Amino acid sequence: MRPDNEQDTVAETEVATGYTFTRANQGVPHHPRSQRAAEDPDFQPHPAVVRGLKLFGESGSGGAAAQTLLSQPNLHVSYVWFKSGFPLPLHSHDTDCYYLIVAGSMKVGTEFLGKGDGVLIPAGAPYTVNPGEDGVEFLEMRTSPDYDTHYRSKSDVYWDRIAEMQRAGGERWATEKQPYGLIPL
Repeated sequence: MRPDNEQDTVAETEVATGYTFTRANQGVPHHPRSQRAAEDPDFQPHPAVVRGLKLFGESGSGGAAAQTLLSQPNLHVSYVWFKSGFPLPLHSHDTDCYYLIVAGSMKVGTEFLGKGDGVLIPAGAPYTVNPGEDGVEFLEMRTSPDYDTHYRSKSDVYWDRIAEMQRAGGERWATEKQPYGLIPL
């Protein structure tokens, strides 16, 4: 049996190696970033985007959850669960993003992805994710914790449809279970 001070030395040695450990129960809520340009006094987002994001927020959600697991200068990792049919609006980011599917399925563009599949979405590429009938759980990895989001649709009809999909999913989402539950959200 080791004296207590020896255990402390071992712990310090492990920390000194540069390892960073994450624990499922220590993730923090993932908060979407606002557009960098929004801080500029001359910034004028498209009126349909402003209206659409307001509708999106008011339509109720419960269709998505995310936790940031690791956020360092060169690596950002989040765990995400989109419930079945969750309408992620068309958007892009200013940094590359890689999604690795843990459970369930989703469609990105014309491709259907299932457990173990992944997709690299390059910076600036507009995309949306359409979760399958069981929803989708995935790890989201970026090379930066600071990324900009640009919502792309400038159509009121598009945003009305997104808000309606959110309202319609509310009752179903209230009882929907994660397909795998790697990290309970």
